[in-house]
Amino acid sequence: MSQPSKKYPPGVQNVPNDTPLDDIFYLLKRDGGVVVKDLIPVEDIDKTTEEIRERLEQDLPWDGEFFPKETRRAPSMVALSPTYTRTQLMNPIFQAVCAHFLTTRSWFWWGEKRKESVSKPYAMSCTALEIGPGGKAQPLHRDSFVNHNILSEVDAWDDERDVNRETAIGMMVAGCKVIKENGATQFIPGSHLWDSNRQTPPKLEDCAFAEMEKGDAFLMMASTYHGGGNNTTTDQKRLVYSCFATRGYLRQEENQFLAVPQDVVRKYDRATQEFIGYSISQPAAGQVQQLDPIYVLYPELLSTTRPTDF
Repeated sequence: MSQPSKKYPPGVQNVPNDTPLDDIFYLLKRDGGVVVKDLIPVEDIDKTTEEIRERLEQDLPWDGEFFPKETRRAPSMVALSPTYTRTQLMNPIFQAVCAHFLTTRSWFWWGEKRKESVSKPYAMSCTALEIGPGGKAQPLHRDSFVNHNILSEVDAWDDERDVNRETAIGMMVAGCKVIKENGATQFIPGSHLWDSNRQTPPKLEDCAFAEMEKGDAFLMMASTYHGGGNNTTTDQKRLVYSCFATRGYLRQEENQFLAVPQDVVRKYDRATQEFIGYSISQPAAGQVQQLDPIYVLYPELLSTTRPTDF
């Protein structure tokens, strides 16, 4: 396991936004989650809320137990909120964490040549979640179940052995003051190290709570058991913004190509377009007409390009 630049006591940590990345990586490996204080400026949170409020209020109650009927959602956040996309999805710390844990490197033979293939992570799902008064807690779950990620039990993270262990990384950003009483995310520290085939279910009494001020962010391994908490208040709505990313060769939970109209995608910069999915996952996943999908957005460039070897 890599060592942090300073000693951290047991328990889930709340760290400032200038904490060294190596420390954030270490805490994610150790605990499965860490709260980064003041990651997103409050004015950007308020602007995001303004941009998505109408969609959030129009949402219909979920038919099932995964979201309580008091919860409202605004999916397709990249289509709804340029502010969210710029400040949260493309946030440098979130991007660095995703790149560290979700970049896949492999070697393959191409005739007599030995080539390296590097698959970069991309957006998995982008959603606002508001739990109203009386909302019941979600079942504890792993978001990596979407990727069918079957894990073995380990005592602690090992950089060499576990380089490809995680299939997704999540970030929950507080859109308001988030406390246990209004539905803070509850999660089990260390559960990202558990075997998928444990014979007993995750227990609520083992949970910690990601309590945050507006603009704080909870970064987590997608294999950490977690869920939205109970909103036991009578007058508070708990709003958080979620970003998840996955490995570039895996399918997105939220299909960004259909969720975000191309005319909206064209307004973003190239780095954002590629993170949404308009890029090849090396060596050849996601190609369109045997070309990088970025040319779907810029067909005028087709006259100067040709298909090439992987």
